[in-house]
Amino acid sequence: MLRSWFTGRDLKEIPFALVLLIELIAVLSVALAPQHWLRAVGGLTVGMLVAGFFRLILTNEQAGLLRVRRRAFDVACYWGLAVFTFAVAVALPQR
Repeated sequence: MLRSWFTGRDLKEIPFALVLLIELIAVLSVALAPQHWLRAVGGLTVGMLVAGFFRLILTNEQAGLLRVRRRAFDVACYWGLAVFTFAVAVALPQR
């Protein structure tokens, strides 16, 4: 039964759902423990790195909602956003 459910579905949005799940866990972690906000920023960074990796290895059809423009542009944006987010978080003064 489960196999027939998977064969009849369009599974191209699984990479996007995985990235969304990583980002959601990061946001929920900072909501539950605000004093550990830097860990949440790390989680957001990991989510963006995973999105860039998926965009790099998947075809345009397989990438689904992760595809915005050309592959090189998408990967550069995802990874650039990850590096920028982490750099800003590290540069902020600690309490």
